[in-house]
Amino acid sequence: MNPILVTGARGQVGVEVCEKLLILGYKVISCGHSDLDITSENEVSSLFESTPISLVINCAAYTAVDKAEDEEKAAYAVNALGPKNLALECKERDIPLIHISTDYVYDNGKPGLHLENESTGTRCVYGKTKLFGERFILDSGVRAVILRASWIFGRYGKNFVKAMANLAASRDTLKVVCDEFGNPTPARALADDICYIADSILNGSCTDFGVYNYCGYPSIVRNDFARVILDKAREIGMLSHDVEVLPITSEEFGAKAKRPADSRMNSDKFANTFRRDLPDWRLYLEETLRGL
Repeated sequence: MNPILVTGARGQVGVEVCEKLLILGYKVISCGHSDLDITSENEVSSLFESTPISLVINCAAYTAVDKAEDEEKAAYAVNALGPKNLALECKERDIPLIHISTDYVYDNGKPGLHLENESTGTRCVYGKTKLFGERFILDSGVRAVILRASWIFGRYGKNFVKAMANLAASRDTLKVVCDEFGNPTPARALADDICYIADSILNGSCTDFGVYNYCGYPSIVRNDFARVILDKAREIGMLSHDVEVLPITSEEFGAKAKRPADSRMNSDKFANTFRRDLPDWRLYLEETLRGL
């Protein structure tokens, strides 16, 4: 069997995907940005022309949400043009593609759990560029599974869980926004399910391509998420003092990019289609904290 190409292989999901694929016995072409610039049509084309590939998993993304407001061109290149380049090459060679998108496409003011077929809308550059990436993939006609994931955290890379633990180590109080609702998603669980889908596609048992919500449960407000993280850190002896989490509004916090106020997602379509249980994110906190 030809290798699976994993782009963004040095990120928190990409590393987990590569590890899982190797455990499953797949050959893996592991590409970070220094190995393959997906924003370059020439680089992407050259790789596909010279290398047999059975499937592509795109974990590459520009995820510096606030920085993207000042670097829109760079964010667009990675989040929109990169997926477009991969999709066009995959379509030409009939290679299936798995792509990670974001819950930020649901910043449309709709109350309640978001569904895949509702209208999208986003106020920040990061969300807009990710949405362009989705549309480029769908417009290409490639056989693709797009997973809209939210609040990803894990053992590798930077994420909210690690940030809270690091800040709490030297502080007695933390100010965390109290008006952002969402679903934390463990990177390892996401990677496991991505690899399950990849295996299903390659063995011919998966033909249900399209867009899927994917997230952990239960949903939670951001400042309560921080409290749970710190409670776990104390429980496993990584935090020796009490830290008070002070709720503030997003407006008071003053982040440059506008985040969705409520990006909670209904992931029933994913669970029912792939017959997979969605992860309880609380079960992955300890391994993430011990990865510090």
